[in-house]
Amino acid sequence: MVRLIYVDVLFAVNMAVNYIILLATGKLAGRAVKPLRLCLSSASGALYAGLALVFPSSLAFSLPARIAFGIFMVALAFPGLRGVGLFTVVASFFLCSALTAGTAYALLQSGANRALRASLLGGTDPSVHWWMVAFSLAALSAFPVLAKAGGYHPGRPLPLMNMELVIGGQTLGLTALVDTGNNLRDPVSGLPVVVVDWESLRKVMPDEVYTFFQSTWDRIPSCLADSPIGRRLRLIPYESLSGKKGVLPGFRPDRLILTEKGRRKVLKNAIVGVSGERLSPNGLYQALLHPDLTGP
Repeated sequence: MVRLIYVDVLFAVNMAVNYIILLATGKLAGRAVKPLRLCLSSASGALYAGLALVFPSSLAFSLPARIAFGIFMVALAFPGLRGVGLFTVVASFFLCSALTAGTAYALLQSGANRALRASLLGGTDPSVHWWMVAFSLAALSAFPVLAKAGGYHPGRPLPLMNMELVIGGQTLGLTALVDTGNNLRDPVSGLPVVVVDWESLRKVMPDEVYTFFQSTWDRIPSCLADSPIGRRLRLIPYESLSGKKGVLPGFRPDRLILTEKGRRKVLKNAIVGVSGERLSPNGLYQALLHPDLTGP
């Protein structure tokens, strides 16, 4: 008896399943998702699964290669991840994949058609081994710890506020986290400091301040001191929780506008410190508010 698997059906089902797995991964790990990137990653996974049926004995489709390709799919769907953040999302992806494989195995036992089984499990006669079950249980047990280390706290809403930053007549809308650990103040004026990442700011900042905010002091143009923005620049010393000391470049904006539950609060006495690193790995917020700015 000849069994047929239609390539278009195989690709479509694989892409749909991959998209759902990646979407679930983003929700589980608390990461922002972009549909276009999920589609590209899902399509690459569907193509890989189709080639695995054509060349089943190739080393490119061995277990280590499949794991490596899974990590590639995560990197394509969620760019810019590093360290613990990347590890958390990868663990979430393989956990979701293992749960999907378990569902597919149940379909296999219930007599689902061959094309669907092959699409979901990536082969013609798949089986579930003890190590698959062990991996799923281990990943499920370790996920709360990994999620907390990656900055995600399920079930506990973050204290976020909408913030508008006005500088030089331009307004930039941001999402700010009220950070009780932020006790930074400008050493000259004593004003509280709001920390904002540079990638969010650069679209509204003039080009001549780039070297200042990147801490390349030897390349700062001489004309900067006489410009309107130059007279607003600040240097803010800090010490992190780990004991690291440094200087944070910053500036005094025209004003800050905070919005919470429909109530607007306009602030003029604040300093913006500029971080060269992204403040939120998952993109939930772009600024860290000093708690003194959120009072009545």
